[in-house]
Amino acid sequence: MIQIGESAGAELALAASSLRTSGVEIYGAAKGLAPQTMDEVYQQIVTWTRSGELTFDVEKVPLSDIETAWQRTDLKGRRLIVMP
Repeated sequence: MIQIGESAGAELALAASSLRTSGVEIYGAAKGLAPQTMDEVYQQIVTWTRSGELTFDVEKVPLSDIETAWQRTDLKGRRLIVMP
């Protein structure tokens, strides 16, 4: 999970078992980081994503189905990607 800012919410609930069994690593960041540091962090995230080390559970839906997609409650952690 990646959170930049608080638009996703100020808190995160995480089961203790997921920390013990998944190899999850938690890093914090705060305002005031140098632009170079932010660039390095972003580049690392891109590298992990391209290599498959960091994955995102997503489902693509066409824009023409946005009304139905908006009302869905069955995603269970997946994110919708609306495609033109």
